[in-house]
Order: sequence, then structure tokens, then C-alpha cells
Amino acid sequence: MKHDSHSVSSNAWVQLYQARRITSDPQSRPPGRPPSLVPRHKVGLTLSKGEMAELTKWQNRLAKMVGRKISLGETVGIISRICSARLQLVPGEKARNLEELVQMLITTE
Repeated sequence: MKHDSHSVSSNAWVQLYQARRITSDPQSRPPGRPPSLVPRHKVGLTLSKGEMAELTKWQNRLAKMVGRKISLGETVGIISRICSARLQLVPGEKARNLEELVQMLITTE
């Protein structure tokens, strides 16, 4: 795997995921659910069986790679950030349809 001069851990969004995992001393906080260090938003999605299966596969792959459970939200967040980085490598041309857009994203030149 090739890395540029910026390491993956220097990405702010990776640091946000890591910050969410930090737990405080249980005796020093009030009872109840602790507030999140990083604000999160609950969303509703309608996914096909195939889309859900793909997300589950990625969730399991990522969990194996990092050696801990990965939430579905983290999975979607990581995949969307990877797509954003990939999109920066695609020429600025406009896709005529969804199929062409996908092809632009997955084709390496």
C-alpha cells in the first residue's frame, strides 16, 4: 500500500473516530449516558439486501483489520471518506449518468 507524505493517522476524521473511543474515569462522571466528545446525528436509511450485505462485509473487514468492533456508522463514515479521497483523483468532468459516475470512480488511469 502506497502512502503519501501525510500519514493516515494525521487525517482529522480518523482522529475523530479515535476520540470517540476514549473513555473517562467512571467515578469522575455523573450517572447516565456520557455526552459524546464528537456530536453524532441519527439518520434513517432504506437499503436493499445487497447494499446491507455490502456494508456488513465492509464492517467485518474493517473490524478484522483494526482488531476491534467497528460500528455501522463508522463503516459508512470511513467508506464515504475513502470515496471523497478517490473523487479528488478523478478528472473534473461531469458524468452523464450514475453508471458513468461509478465507472469514473472505480477506473484507475
